[in-house]
Amino acid sequence: MECKIFGLGNVKRGTILYIKGINCTMVKLLSFLVFLFAPIAALAGSVTSDKDTNITLYGTIKEYFVWGNGNNSDDIYPANSAIRKSNFTKFQSYPGSTTLGADIESGKVSAKIESDFEGDNNSLILLKAYFAYKIKDNLSLLIGKDDPIGELNTFSDNYVAMPGFNKTRPEGVDQVKLTASFDIGQSTLQADLAAENVYTFMFRDEEQEEKSISVKMPGLGAKLGYEFPFLQQKSRIYTFFETQKVYFDNEQSHWPYIYGVGVSLPIKFLTLQGEFLYGKGSTHYVGLIEAVNKLGISTQVPRGYSEDGLSRKLRAYNIEANLALNDTWSIYGGYDKVNFMNKLQKLGEAGIESSDGKFVGIAYNLTKSTTLRLEYDNFKTYFYCPKHGELKNATANQVFLSAQYDF
Repeated sequence: MECKIFGLGNVKRGTILYIKGINCTMVKLLSFLVFLFAPIAALAGSVTSDKDTNITLYGTIKEYFVWGNGNNSDDIYPANSAIRKSNFTKFQSYPGSTTLGADIESGKVSAKIESDFEGDNNSLILLKAYFAYKIKDNLSLLIGKDDPIGELNTFSDNYVAMPGFNKTRPEGVDQVKLTASFDIGQSTLQADLAAENVYTFMFRDEEQEEKSISVKMPGLGAKLGYEFPFLQQKSRIYTFFETQKVYFDNEQSHWPYIYGVGVSLPIKFLTLQGEFLYGKGSTHYVGLIEAVNKLGISTQVPRGYSEDGLSRKLRAYNIEANLALNDTWSIYGGYDKVNFMNKLQKLGEAGIESSDGKFVGIAYNLTKSTTLRLEYDNFKTYFYCPKHGELKNATANQVFLSAQYDF
């Protein structure tokens, strides 16, 4: 729902906003956002009437109901990997992906602020906060906190997503990004170049602490996307690259990196998508969540760098499809896989060599704003067993039921 501010004014006790096109179901959420933003505006000095300023409030209220076995016995969200001797069944509900946000536009300047409830005990955390300036019609500059340049796309409704295609952190990264777009007939070419602090997506917190990882300069991200007509619909191909120079104990320097290519191909009611990722020293980038069994043994994402400074490589890919049966029903599914290479390097206790996920789901649009989804996931993980000195495999299953309301 779009809410446009067409009048602003100051009074002794605060700020009055004249809003058009909003219903009663939005009052509480709007009041909450105004409560957050109005004091900030007051501290900035003054609020003046501006008919060219539009504010669009948006958000998602979402609740998950999850049944799972074979992957996690701890009281946290189920993992997207599997572990042996974990024959239990678990139910959990989760509202953490509920989001609140606002888009602001005024002439050549636009801004966004977005939060969700993924913090401890479902507390509110900041995901995005940036502003962008339109230098020219086809050139803009963004400054602030936004998603990193790289893309990890999946049709899965799994909150922690499929192996290899899950963000390691819910929030974005601090960056300065330049975006240029060029129309080529009926096609569009878009280029992004960013200075960003991306290393936190590449290393687990444990590895950052073990190696005392630090940076002296921002990282670099670049992406090139091409959108073109195909069978009277818009298709897209893209490629990206991200890297950042890091230091171990403020001495050893390394250049972990990740690059990827992807395609989205809609064919009438069917949309196909696929991605391929390759990286070095950035094993945490693909977002595997460890699995814990009833014995307390947990799978581990391998460290990006071994103790002697050798980097570990990763490879991930997915093949997925979504079929819209009509305006109300759709079905989706896919296969995703991640593999950590360099077999000569020791994986360590329960270190994962590879993990894959298969999923199938059905979505039902109850109303224009409300969607119900039912999804089944199956995971298979190969990991090193220190007791037997060899690779073992394990499987896990999860069933997701979710209800989502967008406004």
